[in-house]
Amino acid sequence: MSTIMLSPVGTSTFTKGNFPREIHTYSNCRSKEEIPPEAREKIEAYIAETHQLVMNLSTNEIKQRSAELNGIVQYYQGIMENARADTHILLPSDTYIGKAACQIVESYLKRYCNDVRLLEIKDLQTQDGGTFQYALSGLAKEIMTIKEGMYQGQKLVFNLTGGFKAILGFLQSLGMFYADETVYVFEFSDSLLRIPPLPVKLVPDEYLKDYSRIFRRLDRALPVQEAECSQIPASLVLCLFDETTLSIYGKIVWDNFRRDLYSSRLLDSPSELIQYTKKFVNTVQEERNEKAFYELNSRMDDLAVYLEKGRKNMPKSLDLKQLKLDQGISTHEFDAWADRDAKRVFCHYKEGVLVLDELGAGLH
Repeated sequence: MSTIMLSPVGTSTFTKGNFPREIHTYSNCRSKEEIPPEAREKIEAYIAETHQLVMNLSTNEIKQRSAELNGIVQYYQGIMENARADTHILLPSDTYIGKAACQIVESYLKRYCNDVRLLEIKDLQTQDGGTFQYALSGLAKEIMTIKEGMYQGQKLVFNLTGGFKAILGFLQSLGMFYADETVYVFEFSDSLLRIPPLPVKLVPDEYLKDYSRIFRRLDRALPVQEAECSQIPASLVLCLFDETTLSIYGKIVWDNFRRDLYSSRLLDSPSELIQYTKKFVNTVQEERNEKAFYELNSRMDDLAVYLEKGRKNMPKSLDLKQLKLDQGISTHEFDAWADRDAKRVFCHYKEGVLVLDELGAGLH
């Protein structure tokens, strides 16, 4: 069984032994250009020196240098070759020094692991509370996407040995719902604590389903008027920079009833630029298949984003294109789903609105 391990990365790699005080002084700078030239020169030299030092350390020595790698090494009981088939996702802060520390951890891990990735979230630093909340909301969505994309038997582990405190507290809470296991090490000890997921499920209030269209739009960063959210608890939405989005808790609540809701039936159109015909609705209902409903509702979200954002960056899963063969009033088609008996949605544009005509087998 392979593992996906998420490790937030702090600056512990830089703060052992004698290190220049500029590391702390300019720790919140997002780019090196924000650092005065003299201090920048000291920091860059120290980063290069640390990178060379770390790459020459043994697995036992690295535990004393890096909190994040201490947790990872202890998870594999010192045998890093066992990490070869696993995926490691590193989460740096959105700062120059934080990213530099993460790149060193990444370089060390690549000696043993085939799949090491960086998950960079904009504004993931604590200088401003509002933007930090917005960043955490984005992080929650990324973790939900990771969880949903896992295959059967795969395990998601949160390694919370490193990183800064605000992130650790958030991930500890999120781990209760999404991590298969949370691990961390106390102060460079030799004891790895393992915390299993809580055997609970979040059940949102039933009335929230009446606002599914608003949740769908907020989840996909589509505009929603603040007044439309008046009946949704304030803890579930976040208003920042004149933009309304789902809060951290809003994303968790939505994620906990979205799949069942999407699988129950074809939901109403999420966008004024998408119109359903009666024939389309009837051909969808003929499927009587939970997976078909789920796939179609998800496609409608993709389609809404594509149409409302200037018809740019079409997702590959949609594949909206003009028909080459005659199909009555329909001029275009897109994928409903690709597996099983793959189906297409036939449609046409009318005054800027995409009208969905019917669901059917692809034309060959």
